Amino acid sequence: MLSVLDFEPMPVRPRMSTAPRVSLFLAFASSVACTAPWPPLVGCAEVEGCTTDSSSGNDSSVSGGIETVTGHSESASASTDEASSSGGGSGSGGEAALPVEVELFLDPSPMIEAGEVQVSVWTSRPVTSIDLFLNNNDAPLVLGAVPASPVHVLDVTSDDVPGDGMHTIRAVVHAADGGSGEDEKALLIDVQPGGTDVWPPYVKAGPINGFCGATLLGNGIGAAGFFETNDGLEAVAVRIDGTTGQPEGEPVLLGPVAVTGGGRGPAIAAASDDAAFVAWTRPELGSTQWAVSRVKFGEAKGPIWTGPLETSVNAIAVVDDVLVLAGAIEQGPNTHDLRVWWISAETGDLLDERAFAASSDEDKFNTRDEVARGVAVVGDEIVVVGERQVLDFENQLVRRTVVLRHDLKNEPLAEWTSPGELMDEDAGMAVGPLRAGGFVVTGWGRDKNSIRQVMTRWFSAVGESIAMRLEPTPTNDAVGLAVGEDREGKIVIAGTLQQPQTDTNAWIFAIPGPMGAAAWEVVRNGPGQGPDEAAGLAVDAWGYVYVAGSEFDGLQPRAFALRLYP
Repeated sequence: MLSVLDFEPMPVRPRMSTAPRVSLFLAFASSVACTAPWPPLVGCAEVEGCTTDSSSGNDSSVSGGIETVTGHSESASASTDEASSSGGGSGSGGEAALPVEVELFLDPSPMIEAGEVQVSVWTSRPVTSIDLFLNNNDAPLVLGAVPASPVHVLDVTSDDVPGDGMHTIRAVVHAADGGSGEDEKALLIDVQPGGTDVWPPYVKAGPINGFCGATLLGNGIGAAGFFETNDGLEAVAVRIDGTTGQPEGEPVLLGPVAVTGGGRGPAIAAASDDAAFVAWTRPELGSTQWAVSRVKFGEAKGPIWTGPLETSVNAIAVVDDVLVLAGAIEQGPNTHDLRVWWISAETGDLLDERAFAASSDEDKFNTRDEVARGVAVVGDEIVVVGERQVLDFENQLVRRTVVLRHDLKNEPLAEWTSPGELMDEDAGMAVGPLRAGGFVVTGWGRDKNSIRQVMTRWFSAVGESIAMRLEPTPTNDAVGLAVGEDREGKIVIAGTLQQPQTDTNAWIFAIPGPMGAAAWEVVRNGPGQGPDEAAGLAVDAWGYVYVAGSEFDGLQPRAFALRLYP
């Protein structure tokens, strides 16, 4: 994709190295002046007749960090054969136009990451327009551009636009008097294909048995998971550095955990660059209750706040000083009512709660199962997704996706239940906001007596289901457990894929939208025979994908974390 910005400075993308990079913006000099001082890396074009004394009556000013000088000596307008041959064209009265010296700048160069290349041009005197061309076939990038800084932004994507390899950018400038000039620069593009490792995968073969959630946290991610002790499973939080892929400091142990895995937690949400909240379901008095704690890495464990008995939590979101917990409350064997709790991020006090269940007319004895699986802040709304049981046309209970929307004051806005238009059953396991507005939900769908396949739905800003997509894995059970959008608008999904039927592998892939083949995919198969899953996902501002999960090694799982190119 090639685009022209409205000449506003673009944000600087970090390189893979830790060394700082300064983005170079070069504006146009407004005359043929060669007066010192000139900005670094630009230099003074040696134009015949240019003045060398800045005190010769010229008005000088500084604009955009570059000194520009108005006016020039009379000798600068004298026509010569040399000027005519190098400048091209002729001015009024048949006089040859002055030459225009041109220098082209590409930032960054070479290009080793998906992102923007800023094309800037310096000229020795004012010009009226600039043409930019790509490669030797002179494919136009922009024609008749108004002089500005930068002149053009070349968007290098992971979809091979304009493609890896050596390219040539050529600038041709045009002055009002007919003078012109040009320059060209080579641009090497060497972007890693999407889905390849940025750093070697982090694998913890020790006591940390798996990660179930991930969130962006400073330069890296915070991951929540579990590990096995002599007394059972315990919830844990770890911070992983985004540059090295290694843990920073010691894991934070949080307490006993009753259930684990994708869609069940422990879940994590960032509060700041160095703090996060972790929510998990803990065992208590023969039952369960939700628990949540603030984790500031490098400090002692904070207090643990707990909910009522028979509750569970599967997802968490942070809205200013309020935590939103999504889960369920048990009503009987394999029967739950969906619940959402709002608690204070400062004290853990319960501020509000909402129940969602079928009405007594639909479910007289409250035996249908309703569970929340994911929650996200979407614009000025809180969106909760999950699954509920409803009667189908044959009067049989089936599971369907449910979407609940609330405003930021906890008030319910609307609810939506899947009509089952594509498959008999489906469930929402995760939700993520879209930059263009609305949100996307992933999970699974299946027909009766069949296996699950990854199902993804797109919703508008007003909560309408506008598109859906099914990944065809007819012989392999598959579930989407986490979802996000990268900088190019691709939807990234993390989950599981049964392949073969005796072994489930972690599955991460990116899709361009409701239609089209996957842009890339990663299937991670642990060394042992057992369930491997990618349960946590975080996508940073530049499209890099962080994935956290668990895989089997021998007879027990081990935690892993990946960072992938977009």
